[in-house]
Amino acid sequence: MVIYGDYHTHTTYSHGKGSILDNATVAKNKGLKEIAITDHGFSHKLFSIKRSQVDNIIMDIQKAQKATGVNVLFGIEENFTSLNGQIGLLKRDLDFLNIVSVGYHKCVKADSLRDVAKLFWANNLHFYTKAQIERNTMCVLKAIEHQPINIITHLGVGMPVNLDEIARMAHEKNVFIELNGRRIAFNQADIETLIKHDTKFILNSDAHRPEKVGDVRNGMNYVLKYGIPEKNIVNLGKRPDFKNIHF
Repeated sequence: MVIYGDYHTHTTYSHGKGSILDNATVAKNKGLKEIAITDHGFSHKLFSIKRSQVDNIIMDIQKAQKATGVNVLFGIEENFTSLNGQIGLLKRDLDFLNIVSVGYHKCVKADSLRDVAKLFWANNLHFYTKAQIERNTMCVLKAIEHQPINIITHLGVGMPVNLDEIARMAHEKNVFIELNGRRIAFNQADIETLIKHDTKFILNSDAHRPEKVGDVRNGMNYVLKYGIPEKNIVNLGKRPDFKNIHF
């Protein structure tokens, strides 16, 4: 089973260890047709890309495509910034972005003090009460419904949620659930819930070093272990049908 592309890779523009060309070169050598550069979004406190870097990133993408023949998408891995499902993007950012991924990260500029306490402190300190899981779930649901999202990265890691509700909404909105190359929070019951709602999964590496681009063994192990149907893996031997992103 060969993936068409890897849609979660990092570079030195955030806290990856290689350049865009490095990632594209490894992708070519591994037989991938496409990758996305998804450095950490503007709301990350420590490793965010800057809007002032956008022109340089676009130039580097063009050079990497010309040098390798691999199609390189300009993506981003944004962050949940509020309980209301905000993600740290401005409308004008969509002028240059090809795909938008969103995941829960700890060191993020929250929208309010309430969000600091109820979203970040509560989860970072593992206060996983029933009420907290419901808040987490509503955050993700509102983001899927109202924000321009293609992929939810490492869902449930550090931020437990009700997968039944999220799977239903993700399917309705054509948002892909990632099987991450480094960390996956799902157990067998979770996978069964996701399959029940015909969830579309995407196998990504979350590569922070060039040599890890295309390494989706972690996610593939879940596919094989829990019998996820191949038809539900959107980048397995074919290009994903990403929805148009818009506010």
